[in-house]
Amino acid sequence: MVPTIKGGLPDCNCCQSGDDKVVRLIARSAVQGTKYWLHIHQQEDLNGLLSRLCSLYPNEWQSNVTYNVYVDVGGIYYPIENAFWLRDRDHILVTTMTDISDIPDIDMNAVHASLRDDIVLQEHQEEGIRQMIHMEQTSRGGVLADEMGLGKTLQILATLLRQQPKLDIQARTLIIVPSHGIAHQWTEEIRTKSKYGSLPYFIYQEETIFLLEQPCFKVVITTYDRVRSEYQRRYQQNLSAPLFNTNWYRIVLDECNKLRNVRTKLYDAIVELRATYRWCLTGTPLQNDVSELYPIFRFLDIDLPIAKRSDINYISDLLGKHMIRRKKEDLQNALAMEPRKEIRIELEFTPPERALYDYLEQILYKQLQTISRRKNTKEEGLRASLLYLRLKQDLIPTSLTKSDEEVAKMLNSDTGCNWTADRRKLDSELKHVCDTIRDFYDQCGDDDQITQPDMDELEKLPFMIRSTKVSWLISFLQESLEKSPEDKIVVVSQFVDFLSIISDILKSVNITHESYVGDMPNSERRFCLERFNFQPRCQVLLLSLKAGGVGLNLQCANHMVLLDRWWNPGKKSNSKET
Repeated sequence: MVPTIKGGLPDCNCCQSGDDKVVRLIARSAVQGTKYWLHIHQQEDLNGLLSRLCSLYPNEWQSNVTYNVYVDVGGIYYPIENAFWLRDRDHILVTTMTDISDIPDIDMNAVHASLRDDIVLQEHQEEGIRQMIHMEQTSRGGVLADEMGLGKTLQILATLLRQQPKLDIQARTLIIVPSHGIAHQWTEEIRTKSKYGSLPYFIYQEETIFLLEQPCFKVVITTYDRVRSEYQRRYQQNLSAPLFNTNWYRIVLDECNKLRNVRTKLYDAIVELRATYRWCLTGTPLQNDVSELYPIFRFLDIDLPIAKRSDINYISDLLGKHMIRRKKEDLQNALAMEPRKEIRIELEFTPPERALYDYLEQILYKQLQTISRRKNTKEEGLRASLLYLRLKQDLIPTSLTKSDEEVAKMLNSDTGCNWTADRRKLDSELKHVCDTIRDFYDQCGDDDQITQPDMDELEKLPFMIRSTKVSWLISFLQESLEKSPEDKIVVVSQFVDFLSIISDILKSVNITHESYVGDMPNSERRFCLERFNFQPRCQVLLLSLKAGGVGLNLQCANHMVLLDRWWNPGKKSNSKET
């Protein structure tokens, strides 16, 4: 096995000597050519970079040929003669061309801007683009709320290309995304879907602010966090905030459900941005209640009188006028794709797992009884929330309970656990489950005392190699990958510790996988997705629901395993949407 540095790239002599200060690069031999990953150390020069390319990819670059290096800045290529100018995640062109005019140039005339010839829009996408152009002409924007997988990004890019003004060279579109990882996905969509030079772009961050002064860039991509940060800098510290000093031609909010709370700094920041046209992209325009639409309407400058905010018919009419919404099931015949198949797996606890779960459930019921008798229920309610979180976690691996002493401590504590939780996220689900528990114990239980757990069974918990759920998962992965070696499987959980346990087990059974969780650096997240999407050997992705629940492009995967349910009262329990 070839030794690798962090990020999965082959190491070198400098790496082996302990030098971990590297710049990771994406190299091509042609503008639209295959991309190859490599790295260069800070003290190395371009000769070292070229030597490494020839060594790693001899079919693409040869050591006896003279090459020139050009760095790609959002569709504009600049020749470089020193590796000092290269930054992490830069795209470079390594070619024998000596004249920069031989490289395809950006066409500043918008009438020639278009999608690549091999990109064929489906019928619903063409219809969506026509509707979006009409909505820009009549309402200056709206909501594109197609279900996930129907091509919202492609439709907005096509609209940008067709609606780019011919005379206003300053016209720019600002695209705001949840994370840097999704920002890089947008850059890949622009690269692979549009003709070279049609939409010059850059990702807006501290080191690229100066590019706002260059009129050639038509698309600027940034994150919600960056917008909020600049807003605070401007209005709280009276510092420069270029995003708020620019008159944008168009603003696109990707995953606009991030804006669903009007009492946040993010909402204040977004509505303060200036733009002629405004678009919201989301696959889930409404998750919990109708109030989540208020900030979207405000951003789109859609009038919603206070007296009408509870008028469902009025709001439905507004959505019908300002929103495009299609579902896969409605387009099934036109899409010529297999329907999504959902399988619900029901597993039985082992006796030790059942003993622990039943005991915790009884403790929770007693806590609910205490809440109902007391006037001051704030503390008791929080303890009930924590208990319910522990119940959810005990559906996972028993190895989270690491010792006999830990089990005893948990059983002897007042609440049964000492976990922290976000009460606001648990309230809705807690009420639903607590009502069910109350109904059961009111009819079948004993209000006066808690049945003591089967300690003989509980003592077996630390010696279980795998929980019921983990055992099923490993069997499923092994059988699926053996049956279909080209399958790609995404495994999702809201508990990062659970994913860590699964990762250790997958390593022990030699299943190559990647993990995508919240504490990963942005650069590592990107490399993780690249390896899962493009390396045939990497067939499993362990995904934290909070870190990867929105915006990721995982179309290469054909299986998704949801290991625990993320409660959303806006969805029915039998909903087919994920």
